[in-house]
Amino acid sequence: MRARDEAFYAADAVQWGQYTAGRFTTVQQNGQFMSRAQRIGNLQAQKPRPYVAREREQHEQQGELVVTRFFSGGLWVVEVWKRVDGAWATVMTQATTAASNP
Repeated sequence: MRARDEAFYAADAVQWGQYTAGRFTTVQQNGQFMSRAQRIGNLQAQKPRPYVAREREQHEQQGELVVTRFFSGGLWVVEVWKRVDGAWATVMTQATTAASNP
């Protein structure tokens, strides 16, 4: 998870893609739905920025599926990770802008 986060903040789409399943989808805080290809294109257009650590992480694992929720950069994020071909990869995420007192 940390390596994927670091790749995100570095705007390193290749590295980020290594931890992101082929059928990945996301819903951004503005409500925009994106496929993996769309999100990679979006990431490639971004500039690197300082890493922001996750706070208040919660994990729930059921076999080869992990759901994690965390706070980072003013957002609550939910990620679903799954073993894909023997490696962990994110299959979906959703980000929500946090209330003023998260």
